[in-house]
Amino acid sequence: MTHPPFPCLIRKAVLTAFIGFMGAVCAQVAPLHHWVGFSDKVGCGVDLNSPSAGALLLSPRALERRERQGIGLDSLDLPVPPHRIAEVLAAGATEQGPSLALLHRSKWFNGIVIQLDTALLDSAGIADVLDNIAQLDGVSEVKRATWYRDVGPPAAVRKNRVGHAALFESGPAPYGDAWLQVRQLKVDLIHGLGHRGAGMMVGVLDSGFDRVDTNPAFERARSAGRLQIGGNFPNGGGISPWIYEEHYHGAMVLSTMVGFLDGPGEERYLGTAPDATYVLFRTEDVGWEHLVEEYHWIAAAERADSMGCDILNTSLGYSLFDSGSENHDPNDLDGNTFPITQASDIAATRGMLVFNSAGNSGNSPWQKITAPADGDSVIAVGAVNPSGQHASFSSYGPSADGRIKPDLCATGQDAAYIHPDGGIRQGNGTSFSSPILCGAATSLWSAHPDRAAWEIRRALIESAHQVGAPDTLYGYGIPDMWQAHLALGGKTVWEAENLLVYPNPITANDEGLHVVFEEENLLAASGSALTWMVSDALGRQVALGSIEREKAPLTTLTLPTDMLEAGTYILTLYGVPEEDESRVPTAWARFVVESR
Repeated sequence: MTHPPFPCLIRKAVLTAFIGFMGAVCAQVAPLHHWVGFSDKVGCGVDLNSPSAGALLLSPRALERRERQGIGLDSLDLPVPPHRIAEVLAAGATEQGPSLALLHRSKWFNGIVIQLDTALLDSAGIADVLDNIAQLDGVSEVKRATWYRDVGPPAAVRKNRVGHAALFESGPAPYGDAWLQVRQLKVDLIHGLGHRGAGMMVGVLDSGFDRVDTNPAFERARSAGRLQIGGNFPNGGGISPWIYEEHYHGAMVLSTMVGFLDGPGEERYLGTAPDATYVLFRTEDVGWEHLVEEYHWIAAAERADSMGCDILNTSLGYSLFDSGSENHDPNDLDGNTFPITQASDIAATRGMLVFNSAGNSGNSPWQKITAPADGDSVIAVGAVNPSGQHASFSSYGPSADGRIKPDLCATGQDAAYIHPDGGIRQGNGTSFSSPILCGAATSLWSAHPDRAAWEIRRALIESAHQVGAPDTLYGYGIPDMWQAHLALGGKTVWEAENLLVYPNPITANDEGLHVVFEEENLLAASGSALTWMVSDALGRQVALGSIEREKAPLTTLTLPTDMLEAGTYILTLYGVPEEDESRVPTAWARFVVESR
């Protein structure tokens, strides 16, 4: 693949994420794209009744996801018939050479996106080629996906970007600056159980991932092989490393989920799903805003499905385009009209959780959510501040057909993220609230890997703070990962281990942590003392002490907790003296210190 042209230093941002300053626009020439739909899949080359069909259509991981959730193969999994594609491409042949190229193929919609060579064809030639295609056997529709223009887009549809902000006060280690947004969702409690997204695969569909291949915040994931390139779809879908030199938006989004910093001073950060695997898809071209970008997204989502992604996050939304003829009508935000919305709902039928930012139009004339947040299977995420108050810029619901939107909320105002330069910033936008919640749900699902996507979605909604009285600002509200965990059959931290600890969680009014253990659990260990150690969620020692062994059937230990910040901790008991480095833990339990 050839290197793409060097991007303008300042480009039009088309992202739903960031509220900040406006940028100038470089003049761009949008290629002319058309969607060509087919009436059937006869001759696609795969028989659904064949025992080998699954292996031909999906990866082993994707098949396992389907089987685990009881989802079989269907016609949407069949490929676009190759002979149909060949006939369309042949229709563009001229004496000077081919006048069109294949950009994307969609199995879900049974069609292709073609790109016409406007340097080779004039207006009459374009019309002739399109008419020839429309007359082909099996072609059901031909419609424009971009409007050709040679000037920059009007200022009226420019989107805003985030500016750089100073660091703000850190929260408890190891989350650092991410503490408030983590704690708001109670996902730290899920992390404390040892579930941080391991075994889950998250597809991130965005505009680019500037310096993710070098940023120290992603080193932990890179070294473990948990960052993959899914494709650069504005450039045809190739596995291109140039996504690491494209726009910064996706990198910031990604950081809220998998970012990890543990440097000196206040430079600490831990995302909401630091142990998950992430597949990066570039679907957005920030140089212009055209309907074809929805088809970039569709192609990427289909690949994410085939690769076996469990969850998708999209911090993008579509409403107004550079060509007014492509604009969406708010009255059509019914979950069934726009291509990207239809595709998002199809993705959910494949057994994936689909998260999407609600949009930042709350203070604009548009005001409403954007596509695909209107999908009935999409978890549209609105923004609140760290205190749980609605962010005024967050887009409003309901959907055009009266459904609750947004579905849920998370921190999107004063949200902590990691900039491509490696520094921690705070910013505003539903592009933050969506991945923050997506990561939390990923960690939750990793604690219940046998559950279906719809069960995780239901648990999230039923745990939200205003599930009994949803509205157009918060939707069902801010979800509680701990309550969702319990609803899914999860055990409490003190029920899971061989110690009784109480009260749990510990509040400012409690005199300390009471630990009750059976002495018989420690009889096999040598030594005359019992050593105890408190460590944080990442296993780092916080406190250490010892007590004399007693021979009573029950032993009670009270530990002071006034030295502990809010967070999840692990208490470990050792039946050997502290100085013996070979000691083996004989009993342990997790406990929680509430905010003080």
